[in-house]
Amino acid sequence: MFLNISLIYTQYTSPESVTFDSVYNRWLVTNSGGVIKQRNNATGVVTDFAPAGSGSHAIRIYNGRAYACVGSTIKGFSLATGSQEFSVTLSGASFLNGMGIDQSTGIAYISDFTGQKIYKLNLNTQAWWIYVPTAGGQPNGVYVDSPRNRLLICYWGSNSAIKQVNLADSSLSTIITQTGFNNCDGIYLDKYDNVFVSSWSPAPAKILRYDINFTLPVAIVINSGLSNPADIFINKTGDTLGVPNSGNNTVTFHNIGNIAGVQQTNSGIPQNFSLHQNYPNPFNPVTKISFDITESSANVKLAVFNSLGQQVSLPVNEVLTAGSYEVAFDGSMLSSGVYFYRLEAGSFVDMKKMVLVK
Repeated sequence: MFLNISLIYTQYTSPESVTFDSVYNRWLVTNSGGVIKQRNNATGVVTDFAPAGSGSHAIRIYNGRAYACVGSTIKGFSLATGSQEFSVTLSGASFLNGMGIDQSTGIAYISDFTGQKIYKLNLNTQAWWIYVPTAGGQPNGVYVDSPRNRLLICYWGSNSAIKQVNLADSSLSTIITQTGFNNCDGIYLDKYDNVFVSSWSPAPAKILRYDINFTLPVAIVINSGLSNPADIFINKTGDTLGVPNSGNNTVTFHNIGNIAGVQQTNSGIPQNFSLHQNYPNPFNPVTKISFDITESSANVKLAVFNSLGQQVSLPVNEVLTAGSYEVAFDGSMLSSGVYFYRLEAGSFVDMKKMVLVK
């Protein structure tokens, strides 16, 4: 699933949050140095976008503006010019850190890390209020999960929690999951509703992935090349995960594209490692590949090769827990012919043949 494309650019100072601006095809990055940076998505060139003030954190886009958390203030900057057009101070707030925006209403939900509250701000009217007065810990990243009428919030601290807020009545739920990892910083959903979370520790820093209902075991999908990964963002059109690494002044970009990703179909522990025949076979253009892992592996790699032995796809390259898995492989970009798929999991290696007919 992951090609682990770590395009690293070091023109940042403790980057805290990223967002993607589809209108101008660029990434915007907040920095502790006080200047919001912009990275051209086509060329990789990084330049200044706007002065935000020291300590800027979460950044998100709504209706032609980029909104950033700066201390106890939310500032808005024109995407066209970079000029500041909006400033609202949330009196009593201590450290505004994470932010999610409901794109249909213009309502921003903002975590106060130190004050342990969740604020609600109408970006159209500038009206605001305390939405969740007691967040029960140090809330960090915030995501507006509109289809399920809830906020998803990841928390800082040991054995970090992920909680939800019911948007119908602002009630904070009991914990959805205790991650088992420490200092979770950012949370975002991909276009398949997989939940991605950044975690600082235990080392190495990593990106976690959950199913939308948090019923299956967590998958560690990136566990190298990160340093204090902060407030993440996913460009769903490009299937790109942007990770600001506040610990080493870089932003890394990871291709998470796959038709549906790797899905765990059974959390029970199989008796044997196995790679199953794809179905259907022959196929056009999508087929499913399933495999069994008997123990948690350092890394599981599923690669597809053409008849010349050249790798043409890497549907899975991540750490997985023991269980049964299924991957939907899309061959729409390939020509008709014979292909081979190979699974490596620890010392287990197996390969099978499949036929693409168009």
